[in-house]
Amino acid sequence: MRVKRFTAKDMTQAMRQVRQELGPDAVILATSRLPGGGVEISAAMDEGAAERPSPEPRPVGGEGAAQAAAPELAELARQVEGLGQMVTRHLMVAEAAAGFAARPEVASLYHYLMRQEVAPELINQLLRGLSAPEAVGLLPRFSIRLKKILRISDPLRVKSGGPVVWALVGPTGVGKTTTIAKLAASHSLKHRLKVGMITVDTFRMAAPEQLKVYGRIMDLPTKVASSPIELREAVEELSDRELILVDTVGRSPSDEENLNELAAVLAGVKGLACHLVMAAPTRDRDLLEVTRAFGRFQPRSLIFTKLDETSTYGPILNQAVRTAKPVSYLAFGQKVPDDLEEATREGLAKRLLPSRRDLETL
Repeated sequence: MRVKRFTAKDMTQAMRQVRQELGPDAVILATSRLPGGGVEISAAMDEGAAERPSPEPRPVGGEGAAQAAAPELAELARQVEGLGQMVTRHLMVAEAAAGFAARPEVASLYHYLMRQEVAPELINQLLRGLSAPEAVGLLPRFSIRLKKILRISDPLRVKSGGPVVWALVGPTGVGKTTTIAKLAASHSLKHRLKVGMITVDTFRMAAPEQLKVYGRIMDLPTKVASSPIELREAVEELSDRELILVDTVGRSPSDEENLNELAAVLAGVKGLACHLVMAAPTRDRDLLEVTRAFGRFQPRSLIFTKLDETSTYGPILNQAVRTAKPVSYLAFGQKVPDDLEEATREGLAKRLLPSRRDLETL
């Protein structure tokens, strides 16, 4: 293990020294401010780690003890990884702040993106090399960069061989049932498609009746299924439809057992596509956990709800880029179907772009 201290006038220069001497895999052990100004970083590099094969684990106390310790070791590894990510994020923030704050033409834009909770790595990607003399034309150039990293779902294409089947999955309380109703109304009334609805949410009291009420109002067939067999039968009964929307019970990202159970229910329908629904006001760290937990459903797209309850849109950008999933719909109220829009690059960028007044007040 090679440990070395680096001193420099700011975090940017110190990090550059670490990378040049120890490489990108160096581990930051500590950072501190020097009394006379400047910073000091302690970093380490295990020079033989890449060359040594990983040793076989040797259980202490027999096979049973090793198995019992496995969950604790996994949890410890997860905590260490989380701590490393937190330290890396802190250093990236410090390094970016030093670099962008020194450039007056982008400093206010940088601070705006930080307030919008855009991830530091994305801020670096968006602002690196961005220049505009006296900030003239800065926002249009930034807008172009922003739109390039956003992915948007393609419009629904109806198949000739049978209905398109969509299931909305996500945590509790994000508005999946209301979003189902909005999608059903939009595609049946605006796009003139034959739509059917199914709910597998028999866990919440009155949840099936809620969707049935929407179905009666819109004159759309609505089925209830409580098992994989019933879901397949319901899909078969609605085979004359062009689009079938499946409402699911909300699950906590930490509820592994019930998440797996729901995945098994949905897996019984051939060609079913899942779409992950998340509430826009949710903290970025929690959204990250949601996308991890619901990754088992292999969602085709991301749907963000409750945009009317927040003015911070950075987490939407963070999850869209991190997951490499397109955004398909944005929901922002309770009105069916009015408070729903198909996601576009322009619409997303508009929410993420600051006004000139925003920049002037920073």
